This record gives sequence, C-alpha cells and structure tokens, in this order.
Amino acid sequence: MEISQYLSVFMDECREHLQTLNQSLLDLEHNPDDHTILDRIFRAAHTLKGASATMGFVKMANLTHNLEDVLSKLRSKELKVSTDIINVLFDTIDLLETLAQNIGSGQEGDVDVADVLQELKQYADGDSKADEEIKKTGIALEYTDSEIADVEKALTDDPEKKIYHIQVTLADDCVLKGARVYMILRETERLGVVFKGVPSIPDLEAENFDLKFVIVLLSKATAEDIHRGVYNINEVSDVFIDQKKFEEIKALQKDAVVTTETPVAEPPKAEESPQPEIQPSSVSVEEKPDKVEKAPTKAMPEAVERVTNKVVNTSSGSQTVRVDIHKLDELMNLVGELVINRSRLESISTGLNSRELEEIVEQVGRLTLDLRDSVLKARMIPIEAIFSRFPRLVRDLSKELGKEINLEIFGGETELDRTVIDEIGEPMLHIIRNAIDHGVESVEERLKANKPKNGRIVIRAFQEGSNVIISVTDDGRGFNIERVKEKAVQKGLVNKEALEGMNDEQILAFTLMPGFSTAEKITDISGRGVGMDVVKTKVDELGGVITISSKYGEGSSITVKLPLTMMIIQTLLIQLGEEIYAIPSNYIQQIISIDRKEVKMIRTQEVFELHGELTPLIRLQELLDTPNAINTEIDEVDIVILKIGEQIIGCAVDKILPQRDVVIKSLGGYLGSIKGVAGATILGDGRVALILDIRSVA
Repeated sequence: MEISQYLSVFMDECREHLQTLNQSLLDLEHNPDDHTILDRIFRAAHTLKGASATMGFVKMANLTHNLEDVLSKLRSKELKVSTDIINVLFDTIDLLETLAQNIGSGQEGDVDVADVLQELKQYADGDSKADEEIKKTGIALEYTDSEIADVEKALTDDPEKKIYHIQVTLADDCVLKGARVYMILRETERLGVVFKGVPSIPDLEAENFDLKFVIVLLSKATAEDIHRGVYNINEVSDVFIDQKKFEEIKALQKDAVVTTETPVAEPPKAEESPQPEIQPSSVSVEEKPDKVEKAPTKAMPEAVERVTNKVVNTSSGSQTVRVDIHKLDELMNLVGELVINRSRLESISTGLNSRELEEIVEQVGRLTLDLRDSVLKARMIPIEAIFSRFPRLVRDLSKELGKEINLEIFGGETELDRTVIDEIGEPMLHIIRNAIDHGVESVEERLKANKPKNGRIVIRAFQEGSNVIISVTDDGRGFNIERVKEKAVQKGLVNKEALEGMNDEQILAFTLMPGFSTAEKITDISGRGVGMDVVKTKVDELGGVITISSKYGEGSSITVKLPLTMMIIQTLLIQLGEEIYAIPSNYIQQIISIDRKEVKMIRTQEVFELHGELTPLIRLQELLDTPNAINTEIDEVDIVILKIGEQIIGCAVDKILPQRDVVIKSLGGYLGSIKGVAGATILGDGRVALILDIRSVA
C-alpha cells in the first residue's frame, strides 16, 4: 500500500490520540480507581497501535503493543495504578510523541526505545523494579492445610488483596532488634493484615532470631510501597519481597480476577441479535479485530476504510472534514482580494451616482462580508488545542521542583485563528514555567506565609470584541516592585525621577525587556523575566499586547491580548496632512473633538482632560514626520482615544475618515520591519495606506 497519501491523515489522528493519552493519564493519576479512564486510555493506545502497524511504523507499533499489555494488566487489576507505573506510562507517551514528530518529517528515525520497552515488559510480565530484588530471596515457607484455607478465603473475600512474603535483614550492628521488629510490624499492619511470621511473632518480639526473619502479609498495597515503607526504617539492611510462591494461591487469585472480568471480554450482544446493527458510539471495530470477519457485510467497507484509509465516515454522524491549512490560506487570500475590489467598486459607484449600481454594490458588499466571516470561522479552532499541553507541564515541573500546584483552566472553548494558535503556544509555555518556577513558592515558604500548601495557577481565555484575552494568574510571591525599580535604574533603562511618575504596570513592563530578571537564582527552567522578552516579541508579532499586574506576597497576573485573526481587520482611516493611515479598531475607545485651548503642557508632555483625568496627547504627524502639519488656526482638534493595555492616550489627527475592513499586506523584504507600522493595505481608490502599530506610541 502506498502510505504517503495517507500520512497527513495518520498524523492528525496520531496527535489526537496522543493528546487523549496525555490528558487521560493525568486524570488516572488523580482517580486511579476509575475504570472508565483506563478504558479510554486503552482504546486510544489500541487504535494508535493498529494505525501505526498499518502504516508500517514498526517502532511505534511495538511500543503501543507493549503499552497495551500493561494497560490490560491494569484493567484486569493484576496490576495496581502506582506512581512508578504512571511515570513509565508518561515516559512511553513522550517517546511516542518523539516518534510522531520524526514520522511527520518522513521517517521514525534513530530513536532508542529499548529502555522504555524493557520497563513496560517488566510490568506486563509482573516484574517491576522491586520484583527484580524479590527474585533474589529464595524464601522457603511451609503452610498447613488450615493456613492455606484461611489465605484462600481471605483472597476470595477480597480479590484485590495479594499475599506477600517479606524477608527482612537487620543491620549487623543493630542493638535493639525487638524495637526494630515492633516498628516493622507497625508499618506492615498499616499496609495490610500480618498473617504469620517466621519465626513466630512472639519469638520475633522476644528477639529469638539472628538478623533475618519473614513476615507474611495480606495487603492491597503494591510491592513497591511495602518495600519502601519497610526499608526506610532505621537499621534495616535489606528487604526482599516474594509474591510468587505457592502457585495454588496465585492460581486462586488469578481465577478470581478472570471471573470478575469475564463480562468485559464478552462479545457485543448486537451480533447475536436477529437484526444486527453496529453503533459506532458504543462498539469499536478496531477493539474487536477478531470479530470483523463475522460482522455483517454492510459494516465491512467501513472497517476496511477506517483501518487503512482513515476516511471520515459521514454516515455515522460525523459532519467534519479535514482540510489542509494552506488551502484555507489560499481561500483567505482570495477573500482579501475580493474585499479590496469591493472597496474599489464602492468608490466607483459613489462617483457615478447610480442608484441601481449602488444597490448591487451594497448587496455584493454584504455577500463579501458574509463570505469573509465564513472563511474566518472555518480557520478558527478552540484554544484548548494549546491549553491541553499545560496540565502535563505543570505536573512534571511541580514534581521536579518539589512543589504542589493545582492548575485550573477556563475558557478552553474560546476560538482563535489557526495561525495565531500555532504561534502563541511557546510564549504561553514561557509564562507558565515562570509562574511555576519563580512565582509559586515551595511548600515550606507557603506554610510560613500562612498560605495553603498547594499553589494555584489559573488560566483564563475569553473573547472581548475582536480580541481574545488570555491571562495566567498565580497566588505565589509576586513581583517585588522595589526590586524591579532598582534593577531598571542599574541597567540604565530609566532614571529615578522618571520612576516617580510611573505606575506599577509601567514599571513591571521593564521585566519584559531583554536580559531583565529579578530572580536571585536563575534555573534551567526559567528566570522571572528571563525569556519574557521572547514572549513580548512574539506577542508583538501577532499584533497583541502583554501586560503584567502583581501584588508582592499575593501573586501575579500576566495578560495577553490577541486579535482573533491576522488576515482581515477592521480599521479607522485617518488623514494626516495629505497621507491616509489606518488604525486597528480594537485599540480605539472613542473619538472626540476638543478646543485647542484645552491642551496643556506638563513638563515636556502635552495633556488634555478626559473624564476628569489628565491624558497624554500624541501628535501622530510628528511621530510619522508627515508633511503639512495640523492647521493651528482651527479651533478644534480631532482626537482618537486609544487603549493600549491599561494605558489611555489620545492621538491628534487632521481628519477622521470612515471605518474600513482592510487586508493586511506585508511591506516585503525590501522595506522590512518599520517601527510603528504593522503593514499596509490597498484602499478603494487604489492608494496604499499604512496600518499603524499604535503600541509603539504608548
């Protein structure tokens, strides 16, 4: 089979399954007894195994096959969910993601999967790391018939229990052996029921033994937990645990598990029905490969297509289709050209003064806007696509740093343009790393500060007009404003006099500058401010704004404001002298006219009063060096009020023109990036108007 034509479809589904595995493993870690989560993980792994095998990706297929074996043991309760198993499963998912990235580049590549495969096989065969030590024991115990009957009854009454033979060796210099026995018995009784001891328990308490003894324990705990608990007791030299003696007991245990799990393995009742009907929502063809040949012939094409071509089955209720993003880009470019020509048509219609032509132009305008909105919606995807990475990030980093952090996410359904989604992921990771590493304190620090030991990071996303707001808030130590001021002066970014007139937000903006950091200790993970200049640069490229608010000792909040799309935007056209410029409407709060006499000068800055507060006035024609400055003989000044982050400013302009939907065009490689200019657009009369990046005037 020629697989190249199916590779893109395979990669899309592979990413979906890996995302499901990551999120479901996080859920399983918090709810280890939830069988539905295990079923979800198993289905994703099983589907990924079948797809990768079909496509000929041997390493991925082998890895998912062994992953499936471990998951089967967990589902049948032959293995119990533990931290060690979860860590191995996460390592497996990480390796699968690496393989997926390589496959996306054309091949699986030289990725070493041997170590992870070995760990998976150990668990699948019942040989965990603790079991490797258990093999060294060679414990010989004799049971009476009555003792065997008692054990069988205990295991039958509670199939989750297992029988452990714990061989303990005390240190050679142990003086109070009886005290150590007491502590070991107390620890084992905490984990289960002590069935017997060899020597007997009274002999152990009377110190009638050398340095070695055996305790037989009935427990639901894992061998790793028992090993850890006993070995951590002082003067314990070695601990070996054996749970594989007495095949009669093990066989009884296994029979109990099989009996419990039999209903799960039964084939679907639908196949026994006189009128069979396969419901995709409840039965997966891939989960029952041995039943495909027996299924009704009506279902065969669907099964073949799903395993080989991965074609979306619209007859089963799915109303989606995968489209290459480049095709949507081409469609958006065509819509952009249509918007430009619509403006041109409106200009011509106005000059001809034809009512009939105006009606047609108006109708074409409405259809163009509807088409534009439809294409924009087709490009939108939920921001959950990047939010789904963060729970795993928080989990891994908090464990690495020894912190306890709860992550809360709101607004994952908020939609953003695909191009914005692709670019904002890395900056968001920088922000969250900073919050974990230098924002949230250690458990000890939090308890000393009378805070809950668990830190809290909250991520929110919501739409506000034509923008999406994303905020990351933590309840950590916050920024030390005085420390930021001190660093800013040291680096020569500002003088002390200027600092007096700046608010906290303006001061905290220094932390977004290259090389600025207030962290006393810089780590490999992050430094408060280290890498934040990269975040600001990327947000600026996306046409967004980033702001920081903080209260020392209580926490910080970093807010990113992004446009919904970067292709077509609504702007206000303004005139400066003989030049026309466009200001993005999402920054505009209002438009006012004031008497020229109301403009005052404070130090070197022009200001005017707005709602009872003094607001800075910017002369755009001076910043842009536009010829033919504002006519000073006119009594009134037109001012566009802009909100950039939390800062309000007014921009004086010569003339206010109508609002226009414009297509953002790059200035090209020759002109490159010009400060204060976000791009250009073509107006209805054919002239080129520059789109202002008004963030540079703040």
